[in-house]
Amino acid sequence: MTRLDLSFAITPYDRVQPLLSGEVRLEGIRLRYFDLNAPDVFVRQIKWSQFDVSEMSFSSFLRARSQGWPYRALPVFHNRNFSYTRILIRRSSGIRPNHPEDLKGKHVGIADYQQTAGLWQRGVLEHEFGVAPGDMEWFQERPPELSHTGTTGFDVPAGVKFHYTDTDLGTMFLRGDLDAAFTYITGTAIDRDKADLSRNPDYCLLFDDPRAESCRYYQKEGVFPPHHLTVVRESILQEHPWVSLDLMNAFEKAKKLAMDRLRVRTPSLLIFSREDLEQQRSVFGDDPFAYGVKANAKAIDMVQTFSVEQGFTPKKQPLDELFPREILTYEGRL
Repeated sequence: MTRLDLSFAITPYDRVQPLLSGEVRLEGIRLRYFDLNAPDVFVRQIKWSQFDVSEMSFSSFLRARSQGWPYRALPVFHNRNFSYTRILIRRSSGIRPNHPEDLKGKHVGIADYQQTAGLWQRGVLEHEFGVAPGDMEWFQERPPELSHTGTTGFDVPAGVKFHYTDTDLGTMFLRGDLDAAFTYITGTAIDRDKADLSRNPDYCLLFDDPRAESCRYYQKEGVFPPHHLTVVRESILQEHPWVSLDLMNAFEKAKKLAMDRLRVRTPSLLIFSREDLEQQRSVFGDDPFAYGVKANAKAIDMVQTFSVEQGFTPKKQPLDELFPREILTYEGRL
């Protein structure tokens, strides 16, 4: 049997390692793996549609898909994160820890305004704490040619003050030009080098206990925010409709293997790994990284809501415009 050859780019998460190593095999598909950092994959996909299957920014997928981008999403979600709890603040800015309302009127840095971390951060701050995007002045570190924003023709919504920076966010912090940073990324292929401020006493996180705040939000909303999903070239799905289900099954098998192994042997380099795992299970259950449309229905709706509210997409898109029909049929949604 001739196997379908597909290019595949994704961050090597522990949940996909058994698939990358070949331990989990697809009978009719051969995946040619490209080990690239997520921001680099996103720009390559949005600009050139380089890969058949890849990890993708949820926010940028919705934006690009609304403009006719020829990819569909698999409900296989990566890089879930309570990113709003990791906002970095300058202590002398007047922003008090645990007081998100103090962000109003402040200068805020971000790697990429369109990135999903920013989408979730702004959405949670507005809906949970009454801080709207227009309440802050935004400074984006990535230039247009390396940005999700620039590659999809994003127009800044009315009332939002937005600028591209002429230097890195670390330099702006140290000059006193920034009060907070929603994302402070370094070490990737497309982000500028910047000072490590994690041990600088002049800076701290917006929430002094990010874990407690994350658990509070999850227990209130029941959502572990997905930042990235998986996309497949639409022409492949049209010619080979079975591909979406085979890929879904492979991702599920790989995740199960990784989770089973974690429960048997937690990481030895983490001193309290066993206790941390039990605490996680007590709050988030046995599988915080659930795949599927049904299991993530509320999160999918929230991302679409934030995308419309923040001006990235004109309206919420029907599920059968985002996901392969075979996946929806399999889940019993059509």
